Amino acid sequence: MNTSRTEKSYITIMNFSGIYKYEQFYKDENVIWLDFSKLQGKNCFCDSMAEKTIKDTIKNMSPQGLHFIDSGNYHYATKFWIDKIREKFSLVVFDYHTDMQKPVFKSILSCGSWVVQCLENNSFIDKIVLMGIGKEQKLALDEKYKDKLICIDSEQIKKNDFSQIQKLSEQYPVYISIDKDVLSRRVIETNWSQGNMKLTELKNILHGIIPKRKIIGIDLCGECANETGKLSAVKNNDEVNANLLRFLKDERKIK
Repeated sequence: MNTSRTEKSYITIMNFSGIYKYEQFYKDENVIWLDFSKLQGKNCFCDSMAEKTIKDTIKNMSPQGLHFIDSGNYHYATKFWIDKIREKFSLVVFDYHTDMQKPVFKSILSCGSWVVQCLENNSFIDKIVLMGIGKEQKLALDEKYKDKLICIDSEQIKKNDFSQIQKLSEQYPVYISIDKDVLSRRVIETNWSQGNMKLTELKNILHGIIPKRKIIGIDLCGECANETGKLSAVKNNDEVNANLLRFLKDERKIK
């Protein structure tokens, strides 16, 4: 795995499923390529051996920059990046799901539990914003987390109701995690149930955050399944990744 970083390196590709080998959006970029495609114990659940391998691989890397972390099955990788942050910060998560299920086995990290594990174990997190979640999932959230969570569901976004964001302290930097399953299936196909957000809506919300805050880093997941017959879905994912990459580099004034 090539983990050397130059001053121009900004993009990290975490290739878990092999899907990125069929995409082109990063080809003209100076990227750090991390190949976890042969790693065992990583799909949806991350066992202790897989966790150690991933952490060891990125141990000398910064949480800054832009990280592409494959499909939503590997959204737990966000935790490994934000665990590197040693200052108070806010986490903004774009996701149709809360990722706050109680883990089946307390010690096992999963794509469905990583947010609640960050809430309970990361003392540097001031607030977590869940952006674009389904209304029914919002209603199912445990009340004990209400002081640490800001939830803006998909219906509020359609109504342009972002009043809750005022609870986010302006004094702390922000890490942004984007699962493309927040987007409508008319925009992109992921391997999970999806919201109804348009790409322009996602970009408008990001534009309301990125220029106004100190951004530590950003990651993106939500690739489609790496399966035969998914050529059209892969092409759409590639195009959306390219669009978001251009947009995010523009927002952060990176050449």
